[in-house]
Amino acid sequence: MVKKPKKELIFAPLILLTFFFQCAKEGMPPGGPEDTTPPVVLAKITEESIFISPLPKKPFDFRWKGERLILTPQESLQPDRTYVVSIGTDAQDLRRNRLSQSYTFAFSTGTKLDYGTISGEVWTKQKIGLKKEIGTSIWACLLSHDKAEIDPQKETPDYVTQTDNEGKYTLKNLSLGKYRLFAVQDVNRDLIWDWEKEAIGMTTGDVKLSEQNISKTHMDFILDKKDENPPSLVNCYALNRNLLKLEFDEELKDHSVLDSANFKIISVLNEKTLKVISVFFQDPDTRSIFLLTERMNPEEKYELKVLDAKDRAGNSLNTASNTCLFQGSEIPDTVGPKIARVLPQDGEINVPFDTEIKLVFDEPPEQGTVEAVFALIDSNQIKITGKGAWRSPNIFVFSPDSLTLGKMRYKIELLGKQIRDLLKNTSMIDSVFTSSFVSLDPDTLGSVSGSVEVEQKMEPAPMALILWQLEQNELSYQLILPQPGPFLFERVLPGKYFMGGFLDFNEDETLSLGQPEPFSPLEPFVVYPDTIYVRSRWRTEGVELKFHRNSNY
Repeated sequence: MVKKPKKELIFAPLILLTFFFQCAKEGMPPGGPEDTTPPVVLAKITEESIFISPLPKKPFDFRWKGERLILTPQESLQPDRTYVVSIGTDAQDLRRNRLSQSYTFAFSTGTKLDYGTISGEVWTKQKIGLKKEIGTSIWACLLSHDKAEIDPQKETPDYVTQTDNEGKYTLKNLSLGKYRLFAVQDVNRDLIWDWEKEAIGMTTGDVKLSEQNISKTHMDFILDKKDENPPSLVNCYALNRNLLKLEFDEELKDHSVLDSANFKIISVLNEKTLKVISVFFQDPDTRSIFLLTERMNPEEKYELKVLDAKDRAGNSLNTASNTCLFQGSEIPDTVGPKIARVLPQDGEINVPFDTEIKLVFDEPPEQGTVEAVFALIDSNQIKITGKGAWRSPNIFVFSPDSLTLGKMRYKIELLGKQIRDLLKNTSMIDSVFTSSFVSLDPDTLGSVSGSVEVEQKMEPAPMALILWQLEQNELSYQLILPQPGPFLFERVLPGKYFMGGFLDFNEDETLSLGQPEPFSPLEPFVVYPDTIYVRSRWRTEGVELKFHRNSNY
């Protein structure tokens, strides 16, 4: 019997993919300036700068043969699949010029190429405002009916590319389906998110590519370093017989620690409760928290338990590190409250008209004694009206009804000896405490106007607009618009500005960046593409922002 020969595989188990590159010759050119032009094709590529999608289970073998790089798969490629090979912007030529944008090409193991595309931009969050992020990895992960979540700490993406030198990216030749996207500063290039070292960004929702919608634009990201470590209580000790200091290993959310019900103190000897009268911190430091208590017994040891607190990333307190033992103190509290901080600072000039006055005390005073003796007075000895409020037990804030006069010296005044703390100790503040500042000259100010447009079928939400200066990254202005339409920033210092905005769905006036797993989306945002120039006594007009419809709206 004659044996039939084996059928040839349409796709052999070993496929050689050869990429040709134009190589720069070593040595200096005969004349002209130094070569700093980003390469269009490369002379040298490392394995870490090449991405093959869909990601094979076994990595390709890389081998140079002269001016050719040969990639050899270690297993058969999947049938009827489009494979995308991307050379990332980390690749360099012999003069270490980075590739200006990712270079991508595709091939198919079937009869046609997939042609879905997703594009957008990547930004990174600064103290105020945003800036473009180059060389960031963009991961696209296919979802299915039985796979609604993706954990980037454990699962590798199906498609990968990188942002170019303008912070833009395009994922090409994607198969149809539903995708979840992540932007990651993949430092070690292992395609796994390391939350301790690598920033990550989410989009405003998943993307579904279909025959009717094969392309999606404006899928933008904002990178942020995620903190997943829960805060821990590391120490506690009595400063006097009525005051306890708690030390944590990181900053806490201020509102999460101001509730005295979150702290329980009992005597180790007889389990009698020591009452907590007030909780406060020294603004802006929330790593140290102070508890004002009823009088301790110096002969007793106490156990403190923190029932609830969150860090600034929203992580709840580590329950394995939320208790502390301390010895009672016999030192009496005989010192009254002092002023720890005043804003605006004494002698400050060019203070904006909408500035609020903040007094930070080193301990909680009797609030009524402060309110009765506080005054804000201008150079004409006119008392300025306004509203006072307590942001925390030791932080008093006064919002003037108006500071309308330019170059006016304003004086903050307190009759210190009439202020007492909660234990009736008289204040250590001078009998007449004063601090002064000078308001802006309105002739130096400009303004910015424009309009905000939102595409149809988008969920309505208030819009927060932010104008931030490039030279002073802490100088910014914010507006809240209840609906699309015109806007006006008044009384803006001259300079160069960027502008952006976001849809504030949860109405907390803070841009929510989302979470990777379980997934929560980024709030939709937009950045004006051009620099805005503000001049004195001049209105910069025609600034238009448009929010684009996305898959989760």
